[in-house]
Amino acid sequence: ALAASARKLREAFHSAEAIAEVAAKADAPVDRSAVVGRIAAELGEGERELRVELQALGEVLAAGDGRRSLTVPAPMGPSGGPAVRTLKMVLPSVEDMVRLLEKRAEEKVRCEKPQEMADVLEKYLEEKFVGRGADHVGLISAWGPKSIPDAEGEFAEVAALMSLQLRAYQAAMRSAKEDYQFEVYRPGDGRECLVMPPSNFALLGLKDTFKMLLQGFRVLAVVQPRFLPHFLDVQQDLADCGLPKGMFEVLPGITPDADPAVLHEALKRVDRLQFTGSSAMFQGLVLKAYELGNLRLEHGGEVSGLNKVRLDGVSASHPAAATGSAWAAMANNGELCTSASLIEFDPATGDSPESVKSALEGHRFKLGADITDGGLDVLLKEGKSPGLEVKTEIPPDGFREWWEKTILAAPSGGAPGLRTNQSLGHCIYAPSIRRAVEAGIKEDASCVYCVGVPEDTAAPSARAGTTGCKLPESVFGGMKTHTFAVAGDHDGVGSVQTLLSTVRRRGANWRDQEESYATYELTETAEDLLEFLSPTEQKPFARQISNVLEVFSAFQPHVIGPYGGQPLVNAEGQSQLLTLAALRPSRKHLLIPRGVGLPDDIVKLALLCEMSPLREIPVELHVLGAKQAGKLRIADPLKSFVRVVEKRLKWSARFHEDNDELADAVRTADYPPYFFCV
Repeated sequence: ALAASARKLREAFHSAEAIAEVAAKADAPVDRSAVVGRIAAELGEGERELRVELQALGEVLAAGDGRRSLTVPAPMGPSGGPAVRTLKMVLPSVEDMVRLLEKRAEEKVRCEKPQEMADVLEKYLEEKFVGRGADHVGLISAWGPKSIPDAEGEFAEVAALMSLQLRAYQAAMRSAKEDYQFEVYRPGDGRECLVMPPSNFALLGLKDTFKMLLQGFRVLAVVQPRFLPHFLDVQQDLADCGLPKGMFEVLPGITPDADPAVLHEALKRVDRLQFTGSSAMFQGLVLKAYELGNLRLEHGGEVSGLNKVRLDGVSASHPAAATGSAWAAMANNGELCTSASLIEFDPATGDSPESVKSALEGHRFKLGADITDGGLDVLLKEGKSPGLEVKTEIPPDGFREWWEKTILAAPSGGAPGLRTNQSLGHCIYAPSIRRAVEAGIKEDASCVYCVGVPEDTAAPSARAGTTGCKLPESVFGGMKTHTFAVAGDHDGVGSVQTLLSTVRRRGANWRDQEESYATYELTETAEDLLEFLSPTEQKPFARQISNVLEVFSAFQPHVIGPYGGQPLVNAEGQSQLLTLAALRPSRKHLLIPRGVGLPDDIVKLALLCEMSPLREIPVELHVLGAKQAGKLRIADPLKSFVRVVEKRLKWSARFHEDNDELADAVRTADYPPYFFCV
């Protein structure tokens, strides 16, 4: 029963049929003339005063009482000229933020039934988002600002992700009523989540809002002032679809003109931070919350990485490699989480930093400032460089994420020696796909693009970079467990982990006595580990292992089939991408505090690692207070358990005298330590 239910759950959002249905809606062409009309309406000459409301308090903010007023010019004029439109708004004060969050907590605003939330969000997705695609693309383009093709890509990505999230949620509701194996999981029910969109991708804040609402959170979105028109539009549309008042508050605040204490007040009080943007800013926000005493803060999101293109036996002068690498650095003005910061060339091909610079800067992409030009590849905007810059040496201020149309050319094996444990996207160009794949599977990056190029430089060739795979056919790269960028999770990237975050296995009940279960034979090591559990725990947990393996079997990756990627080089049409998905284990750290002994949960995790169908990475087990007078002092059963897991599972046991020793070990880790604590 469990295996059949797990397969139904998977088919609801991850089968070839489901993906095709989602893609058909998300990728449906929008009316370009309507998009241009909306851009003209948004950027046309005039001044617009925006109404900033604290919905939970029923108040519209007015100037005075310690509030700051703000006038924001549009990013540009209707055809790329000087801005002629301004927005006026009032920013909330610290007192406003305190009163708002206290009122929301007092009233415990929530959507009681999962079905009610599903109905609201399904109506919004169908009627107000997909149904108003041209309006959204126009708003993205005008206030991003972005070229129309880039705005269409953002819209399609967010539409696909919200649809996949909703499908998984609805499948869990059906299971709870029909086969009783899974149920909706709403960890945020009655709690507060702060959502912050990035400055270059407004609607990633919407997909975060969508997911947090499904998880039950009340959402407070603090946005860039220029994004306020779009988010007020979203807020009204959600209200029209039946979202309870107070479930989604929108406030302007991500601006140097705002009082930082207002945002800090939110960080001090919310239960969760859902963020998309740079790793440095994400880390700063989490640290600020901790400094303010909010040690309970949960945090997750999609943050940036250091990404590279690697040329293996292929010269940068090859049209496919040159075009793909240039686009990896320039797409969205170099402001993607997967934008390439480095191209590692192969000196054996005769390439040098200067020749790579010449090849990439000779690209044929169209750059311009007319936002209504649907043929633009990159929209030039104020404060950004006028073209691609290929650096031939590391600058004095060091190698980093450029957040620009910039890339460093360096020989393979030379400085800066970037490892892909810091990469979200990684691309390998090789003389054959086989050679590229053989190199790619050795890397740590979340998404690895493998391109085989023909020897004939005039022949048609596929093209890729560190970005380009798309939802729903694939995930798009911001998966954090395998990067060094920031300690976080997989939230918001279209992975199975993301989509199943609102689904859980039902708890134990009377049906357990009547249902038939698959039984998996334990390995010899698993049987020995089982002995560390109490006799009453052994049989139930052996059954639980079988249940876990049944679910794993249902979610083994399948090849969906090719889909259109970036344009071909030397020919018309699109490159064909084929996503080879993989379930990858997390790098787990376990912490046993001083005086705890051997917890059952540690034993259970060891059993799951031994029986896992994944290529599990050996766990690091940290034990606090095990050293006394310079000697190691641990007693059975922990002593015997450590001996087993070190010898047979290749775990690493690390003993720390105090918290300072543990902190030193964490600081020097090659990978972000994800702790499972007891």
